Amino acid sequence: MPRVLLPSPDQKAHLRLEPDPDDQWWTLHHVAEPDRPAWYASFGARTAVELIAALTDPAPAADAPCDPYGAL
Repeated sequence: MPRVLLPSPDQKAHLRLEPDPDDQWWTLHHVAEPDRPAWYASFGARTAVELIAALTDPAPAADAPCDPYGAL
């Protein structure tokens, strides 16, 4: 199976695509920062790529509306 690793320019986040019929396909890891802990998110084969892309965008402005379906 193909495997793709995409690091962010600052090397703080890594998006990995590893298609596996029995497991998650996409995994996003973010390293800890002084003001927040490390975190990760994983997605299955049927997750809309628009949702994954929305999660990888820089943090929105504090006054931006928070609508999880806005990315779709």
